[in-house]
Amino acid sequence: MTFDRNAAEEKFDDFLMVMDEQLDWLSDEAKRRGIELKVGLDDLPNLEKLFDLLSDGKEKDYVSGLVVTFARYLGEIVRECYGGKWALPLDDEKNINFNSPVIVGHTSIEGLEFAPLSVMRAYALRRKPGTLQRAVSAQVNPKPVDLSGLAEE
Repeated sequence: MTFDRNAAEEKFDDFLMVMDEQLDWLSDEAKRRGIELKVGLDDLPNLEKLFDLLSDGKEKDYVSGLVVTFARYLGEIVRECYGGKWALPLDDEKNINFNSPVIVGHTSIEGLEFAPLSVMRAYALRRKPGTLQRAVSAQVNPKPVDLSGLAEE
């Protein structure tokens, strides 16, 4: 199967086009449940709570759709709080985020991509509180890995 770059770019454009509508829907759902969302870092625990409420007992396809909607919101939190923009990595098929919407330019580390879809999928699978906060923190405050103990002799 041949990869169609134009189709991927069109799908990404569609992803961006429905962003506002999806974010409004999510905010409305939150309000109905007494949760206030403001597109800020304080929203991360509330986003997990809301995801749990909306996905509880639902079919797999419905939950998959929720993951995408919540990923949009998570990406917007990172973009609004730390800068950057939505991008679609299409240049390297070996990139783990290939053809998946990411946020870039949110940190001084060039080429670092925040993948909100992957983060939300991880949360949906494990439901571990604090996952979103840890993921965002790891992106904007990365800790260098000490490889000195691995030196060859």
